[in-house]
Amino acid sequence: MRKMVQGTEHEYTLYCRKMGTMGFDPHMMALDLLRDSDLHLAGEFITNGSRVYYDVGHFEVSTAETTNFHDVVVWEKAGEKILDWLRRVMEEKYTGDMKIHAFKNNTSPDGTSYGSHENYCVSRDVPFPGQYLRDLVPHLATRFIYTGAGDILRGKYVLSPMAFLTSQVISGETMHDTGILNTRDEPHADGRVWRRLHVIVGDALMNETAIMLRHFTTSAVLQLMEDGRLDDVPRLKDPIRDVWHNVELRNPEQWKVELEDGRIVSPIDVQRYYLEKIETTVQDDWERRAMRTFEEVLDGLENRRSKDLARRIEWLDRYYAIQEAGAKKAGPEVEMMACKQYSEIGAERSLFYKRQRAGLVERMTDDDAIKKAIQEPPKDTRAALRRELCDTFNIEMIDWSMLVVNDGTRRRIDLLDPYATKMEAPYATAS
Repeated sequence: MRKMVQGTEHEYTLYCRKMGTMGFDPHMMALDLLRDSDLHLAGEFITNGSRVYYDVGHFEVSTAETTNFHDVVVWEKAGEKILDWLRRVMEEKYTGDMKIHAFKNNTSPDGTSYGSHENYCVSRDVPFPGQYLRDLVPHLATRFIYTGAGDILRGKYVLSPMAFLTSQVISGETMHDTGILNTRDEPHADGRVWRRLHVIVGDALMNETAIMLRHFTTSAVLQLMEDGRLDDVPRLKDPIRDVWHNVELRNPEQWKVELEDGRIVSPIDVQRYYLEKIETTVQDDWERRAMRTFEEVLDGLENRRSKDLARRIEWLDRYYAIQEAGAKKAGPEVEMMACKQYSEIGAERSLFYKRQRAGLVERMTDDDAIKKAIQEPPKDTRAALRRELCDTFNIEMIDWSMLVVNDGTRRRIDLLDPYATKMEAPYATAS
């Protein structure tokens, strides 16, 4: 596979009953602590290349630009650890014996959804939206069988809350009337060359393997589209109807989609089409491992090996965690609490991290890599160049694709090439 700049955005929720009664917002307090720490770089950017900011009542982390599915996992997990560190500092500094909870959830108990978005830097040459509707939507509408986070919505368990809440095939909205394919076009790069594909139909995930599979498969499909190597894609007659049907069913034997030619097949069959195509792009050891995992997951779903798959599929593992909690103390409130506690990022309280420590969840990276990514940006994207410039100059203004330095002349430096790591690189020029 070629390198493809990509990353994620997550809205995290912080909750502290004591702070709420005192009129304090823990999200803003966490941001203030971050800006006063050694991790702060300039503006809303931190030393590892990520952008951290306050967005509609949430603590949002947009990861640094990465070029592959493995680095996405590492830098996304680094964002979790940074927020968890801030949470612990606030507990020690401000709240006494009151606990602050930090969640990487998709919805609140009242059904309010949070943003968890993927971004892919794709070629402007691929016709939009036509080719995306034809080649990508069938993937996005069926991948949740292995990328879903699971959740309880309206009293029932669903495989993917964001898929469940999607109501359009194509839409420019990000908060309501959302679509499988989003039309937002803010490239944060040279718009003549690149488009930023904004994918909002995915879930916030805790499981490293699920995150890896989401980005491995989707970036591979996008590269195959750019190369014109997808033919006879199994197009869905009514993608929204199929999503709504399958997202509420835990039994793979009940899953089905109707193709435009009238055939009824399983979402697994649609994903197998992509698997065969993606196999032709695999080159290195990480890609071979991801490819093997993808194939094993589809085989496991087809053969209903759910206990084995729970190590890799979050909606399955969360379901088992909820069932275990319900076996100890029955009731819908207990199940909802377990569902939300699964996504708590504090390792001492999170059901997910409890299961990971017990060896019930497969990992795709390690703590040393994540610890390094807390401090440092990826070395093969403009995130490294942005860090170097911020370390060198006094920065007056900064964004993904530009910054203004105050060196006596107030220069603007454009970073329109997301792959640029040196000032000599194309687009990384001062004006």
